[in-house]
Parts: sequence; structure tokens; C-alpha cells
Amino acid sequence: MKARVLLVDDHHNVRTSLAQRLQRDRRVELVGATARLEEAAALLRKSPADVVLLDIHGQDGHGLEVCRALHALTDAPVVLFTSFMTPELWAAGREAGAAGVLLKQIDSDGLGLEILRIAKQHRGQRQPDAP
Repeated sequence: MKARVLLVDDHHNVRTSLAQRLQRDRRVELVGATARLEEAAALLRKSPADVVLLDIHGQDGHGLEVCRALHALTDAPVVLFTSFMTPELWAAGREAGAAGVLLKQIDSDGLGLEILRIAKQHRGQRQPDAP
């Protein structure tokens, strides 16, 4: 099983580096990498994701609004991907629809494992389609 991932990070160098890390992991299929919510929405319509990684500290200070919008656009879990997390920010992120948090310091293998775990957990929570 591969986990399809959409990456939303407004820092070009970070987004590019992280996209390269994800593309090297055979457990992950990168469906897109963008800095903008509008492009993320278009990518999700074209290629649904199993997990959305969102840099909460970017987005010109509007990370929670972007999280809320992404949560409304997809049933895929939105995971906050950040360099640091405070209890207050995590509470606000959960309220905005975030399903989890991963720290950017995670090594590549750990990142792939966590993405796969989150995707599997989310798939297990989905209700089967009605006949």
C-alpha cells in the first residue's frame, strides 16, 4: 500500500526539499506540492490524497484558516507539519480540523512510516460504502 500525500508549505526551499524526500520513499506517492490553498484544492480534485501535510506556521499567519479550508475540502487527514508545536497551537489546530502533528525534524524513514500509519488509520475509520 502507498499513501498519497499532498504537501502544502509556502517556503519554496523547504517544500522542494521535502517533496524530494517524499518522492524517494516507495511507501509514498506525492500527488502535489504547493504553497497556495487554491492550487491545493485543484490538486485534491485531480488526485485525491490520503494525507495532507500542512506547514501551520507559514501561510502568512493564516495557517489555521488554511487548515480549516483543507479539512472542508477533503476527508483526508490534515496533518500539521511544523518545526515546533505548543499546546495552545495544537488545541487551535485540532479545532481547525487537524488530525495530527509531525515535527519537521523527523528523519525520512520515520516520516514515511508516520504518513503510512496515518493513512492506514484513516482508511480504517472510513465507513464502507452503502450498497
